[in-house]
Amino acid sequence: MAAAHCAHDLSVAETAAPHLTGPDQGSWLARLDDDLANLRRAAAHAVGHPNGTAQVLRLGAALKRYWRARAHDEEALALLMPVLDRPDARADPELFGTALLTAALAARRVDIAAARRLGDQAVELARQLDAGRLLVESLAALGTVYYLAGQPQPGLPLGREAVERARQLGDDVLLGESLTHYLLFDALLDPADPEPLFTEAIACTQRSGDQLVAYYLYNDAGLRALRAADIPAAQAYLHRAAQAMRAIGEEYPHLSINMGWALRQDHDLDGARSRFAAALRMSRRTGNRFGIAYASLALACLAADTRHWHRAAVLHGAAQAFLDRIGLPWEELEARYRQDSLGQVRAHLGEQQFDRAYARGTALSPDEALDLASGKTLPA
Repeated sequence: MAAAHCAHDLSVAETAAPHLTGPDQGSWLARLDDDLANLRRAAAHAVGHPNGTAQVLRLGAALKRYWRARAHDEEALALLMPVLDRPDARADPELFGTALLTAALAARRVDIAAARRLGDQAVELARQLDAGRLLVESLAALGTVYYLAGQPQPGLPLGREAVERARQLGDDVLLGESLTHYLLFDALLDPADPEPLFTEAIACTQRSGDQLVAYYLYNDAGLRALRAADIPAAQAYLHRAAQAMRAIGEEYPHLSINMGWALRQDHDLDGARSRFAAALRMSRRTGNRFGIAYASLALACLAADTRHWHRAAVLHGAAQAFLDRIGLPWEELEARYRQDSLGQVRAHLGEQQFDRAYARGTALSPDEALDLASGKTLPA
């Protein structure tokens, strides 16, 4: 009976998969939300069955977009990683490559070293198989891994190759995704003007109806505007990103954080606090360590803005500890805000008091750090 249920739920996931990149993706994502308990039960059955490797990999391939859209990164990794090492995992090489890609995408903000290893494997296998779509997706994913790891130079040619190959294939979904990854390298592009690529990518999403990629594009455009200190443009882009999110029935903590940064730059500290706190609640509810780190940093900066210097120092230490557990550096915008804030806090507390408070933050347990970021006061 369990095997029959597993086969049925796998069929549900594979039926939904082609619809998760088009205009009806919101309703299909909602269907998978309703079936999530069954899908998890099917995954558990397949993992525990001696002949279930192929079923797990098929689930990984079918749910690749769903897991990204719903930010179930750690769940995807927990399912796929033990299975990828099984001797029979490579029986279908292209399916194995797709599972590697799915795991690499999930690992980017969970374990950056694992993401690079998985991405390397996916690219190498896709080249061996001459699998066009898999190669494009794997190149784009690996390029993003390098970007997130603070190594944009080796990632740039991977992103460029992904875009060039996607254009040759003439697939709007694939090209839109590839351009989204490539636009992360906006400061290194030649010429250093991302607008034509952004316009091309948005046109892809308009033709395909891919609201998830539209969200990524508008959110990243909002970040570029924030880096340029163009707050009205940032708010306009982030508003469009929020519209795209509503279309697929999702909330992302990083969008809320970016909206908070825009409000902070516009001197609306209460509005910023509301956005940062919402991002922390979302991240805490889903166990999103990346979101927790960035929301904690944002709240640390806000504590300094309101002259709560000791609290700011402790929160800065806690935020850094959260990010260190993933193995990532801060992204450019947050790195800039962080340095400015740390300089102010250190100047007001003095070196010794700052160092003690910051070290206390790094030594907090994850639960203690989350309680502090959520507004609680720690014991003296």
